[in-house]
This record gives sequence, structure tokens and C-alpha cells, in this order.
Amino acid sequence: MTEKMEHYKERMAALQESGELSPETQSLLTEMLDELAEMNRSNKALRRVILKTGQGSAMSTRLRDALYE
Repeated sequence: MTEKMEHYKERMAALQESGELSPETQSLLTEMLDELAEMNRSNKALRRVILKTGQGSAMSTRLRDALYE
């Protein structure tokens, strides 16, 4: 994901250099990139938590299946 974000930043910089971005548009794009970075960080943290809880719940799934039989 960071490669994509770097690509977006490069494209934004190129547009800014050519004068195709208004200050409002640049501000909006910067805000969106910041939000995207935060969501990416949050997503990674959630994945770690899910993986950790998944390891512990395997036993309870087996136990539950055994109880239903």
C-alpha cells in the first residue's frame, strides 16, 4: 500500500509543479492521503489482532463442533 501512496504523492507533486492544482484541491488531496495512511495503519493493527485471536479460537471451534456432535 505504501508504494501506491508514494505513487499518489508523486502524481500530486507533478500536478502541483505544472500548476494544475488549485490550493483547495491540493489541500483536499493532502487530507485524503493522510486519512488513507491512517486507515492503512489501522488496518494493519486490526489484522494483527485478528490473527492473534484466531490462533486462540481454533481450540474453541473444535470444542464447539465436538459438543454439537
